[in-house]
Formats: sequence, structure tokens, C-alpha cells
Amino acid sequence: MDKNRFSKRLTASLLERHETDQWTTLIGRLLRRLELKREDREKAEKEYEALADRIARKLDLPRHEVHIFPQGSMRTQTTISPQWPTKFDLDVVVHLKGPRYQAPDPEKMFEAFGQALEGHESLTGDPQGKRRCWRLNYPNERFYFDVTPAVNDQTGLQGSSLSVRDPDTRWSPSNPGEYANWFCEHANKRFPFQSRTAKVAVEARSQVDPLPDDEVGLDDILRRTVQLVKLHRDTIYRGASDEKQAVMPISVIIVTLLTQAYEKLLADRAYDFHSPIEVVLELIEMMPSMILSHDGKWYVPNPALPRENFADRWNDDFGAREREFRGWHKKLESDLEALLHQSDRTPREDSIRSVFGPAGVEAWKASKPEKPNVLNGLLSSAGPTATNPKAPMRAGSSNTLGSAIGRGSNPTIS
Repeated sequence: MDKNRFSKRLTASLLERHETDQWTTLIGRLLRRLELKREDREKAEKEYEALADRIARKLDLPRHEVHIFPQGSMRTQTTISPQWPTKFDLDVVVHLKGPRYQAPDPEKMFEAFGQALEGHESLTGDPQGKRRCWRLNYPNERFYFDVTPAVNDQTGLQGSSLSVRDPDTRWSPSNPGEYANWFCEHANKRFPFQSRTAKVAVEARSQVDPLPDDEVGLDDILRRTVQLVKLHRDTIYRGASDEKQAVMPISVIIVTLLTQAYEKLLADRAYDFHSPIEVVLELIEMMPSMILSHDGKWYVPNPALPRENFADRWNDDFGAREREFRGWHKKLESDLEALLHQSDRTPREDSIRSVFGPAGVEAWKASKPEKPNVLNGLLSSAGPTATNPKAPMRAGSSNTLGSAIGRGSNPTIS
């Protein structure tokens, strides 16, 4: 292994300073503080559950023929609350069933669905049509919805369970549920240095799949890495020109590359790692190597629908998106290196801001003890093995990881 590689270099530095666990804990703590606030989530969830009822009434459909479910970051539990006034988005698919939607005209279906979203403008704002979805901006809330109408597959493409309207091709194949399941299947796997515990499945209510609400612990390495990387992406492109934002790396490519890297590490090098942060750094370094190329074209295939190429637009923009991805990835590595070469106790605010954004700086300040005392100082100087919680902590909670994981240890983490 090349010791000059990004991940090896940083891991060696953290181990030499005995700060592997401390940085793992700090990064996890910041990400947790930057998740959606419960009150924001509850408002979005209430509206999400009412949306299908309104659509069924407007389209004059039996309620059981309208199936609503989340997709994207809310489904995979990788959402990060953006800094106000930026809103967080909830991607929703509405699967229309019944005789009327066995072989519909895509344009008529799409327009009728948009009309079904009207009548609640004081709450949702005016529905805005996009290529495949309708956007509800909710002007007085901190969220907006992208609502995609879908019907049973019209393309006959193997692996496609649904079809959505596409203004260029009439129908586009889709399988958001299968893709989310693929991600979650891998995200729920653990490395040998982590204990394995059974996951409790939550049964979905009929025709309204609940928004996932399981706690994402610090040991949930893939989900936390996705959050970290997307947060850096959002920080870098916040306030950028429209031209720059048009070619920035899209979330589905980020998620796919990281998940494929995670799968490869578990298959080939599962016993090479002893702490979550080592895995995180390796996953980030591996991202570009997961991109495929053939005959001068770039490919990031949908693993649940291989004929769909998430990087198809990389091949018709004279290389703009591919170059942008490489440049952003290099910036991600350099910003993490600048941050992690510092002490976890006194990182510079500008280094935290470069990775976590302004909200991350505030979260870091809020996470620090308000009034240090002699006892805390003694425990801190004694190193991570001196951690002595006041009360037993629930395994898998956000507070267990930093004190439990150490090189050569065998903690119990869910």
C-alpha cells in the first residue's frame, strides 16, 4: 500500500496522535446536531401523510389505488438539515394504480396529476412542473416536496417496476424502492471490528409507507459517510453561480459510488480496519475508482437497474460534469486533511466550516462543555480510556462510539 495515499496518510497521523476515536466522536456528534429538527420533520410528515388522501379525492380514485412512499435521502436516512433559508426537500413517489393507469398517456397523466395538487396553494404554493415531478414549495415551511407520479412499468425493461413521465422519451423506467433497498441492505452491514445486532423491521402501513425514523448511530458508517460527503458538497456549492450548480455532483452518484466502495471493502478488506474513521477515509478515496468508462464514455450504472446510467449527462456536456466531480473530490480530500491534521480539541473554525458549513461551526461550539472543570480536564488529559459515563448508555446510541472503539478492542455496538 502506498503510504502517501490520502486515507493511509491521514489514518497514520490520527493513530500517531491517538485521536482516531476522538475525531470519530466529534464528526458523528456534528452530523447528529445537523440532522433535521424533530419539529421540522413532524410538520413534513404530517403533510406527507395527508397528501395521498387529497390526490385520491382529486383524481376520483379509491384510496387503495394511490400508494405514496418516500425516496432519496429521507428513505435512506441520510438527510442533513440545510442552513436557513435553504429548505430541505422530501422526494415522494405516488404510484397510481387501477384500470385507468394500466396504459395511460404520459402527458395527460402528468398534467392531471398536477391539477390534482391544486386547491391548497395557501399551504403548498403553486405546483411547479418539472421534467418528471411536481414541486410543492410550501412557502411558510422549512421544507418543500418533489412529488413524482408513477404508474406500473410501461417500458418492458428488465428491473423496472415503475414508469414516470419523460418529456423526451414519453416514459422513463424507474425503481426507486429497489434502489433504496439496495443501499439499505449494504448500509446495515458491519465490519468485523463492530458487533452485529439484528435489525428490527418496521411494518409499513397499507399504501402509506412511513418515513423512516430509526436512530442512525455513529457506528452506521455508510450513512454517516454519505451525510458527511453531501454536506461538504452543499457547503462548497452554496452561493455558487447557476452555471456551477448546474454541473455539481448529484446525490445519486455520490450515494452509488460510496455504497459500491463500501461493498468492495467489506468483500475484500474487511479485516484491515479498526475504527469507523478509517473506513470513512478509505470510502472517500475510493469514490473515483468506482466510476466506469468505456469507449470514451462515463458510466455510473444504477445497481438495481443496470441499463440506467446515472452519469449519462457526463457524456453530452464536453466533460464539464466529470471535471467538476474530480475537482470537487480533490477539494473534499484536501479539506478533510486540513481538518484532521489538527487536534480534535482545538480545530480552527475555518477548517470546520470548509467541511460542515457555517451550521457545523455553530454545532461544534454548542457541543463543547459550557464550563470546563478540573475533573473534565483530568479525564481529558488521561485519554479515551479514562472515559467514565455517569450512567449506562444504550448500545448504538450517539454517545457510545467514541469511548467504546479502540484499536484492538471489541466493543458491543449495534
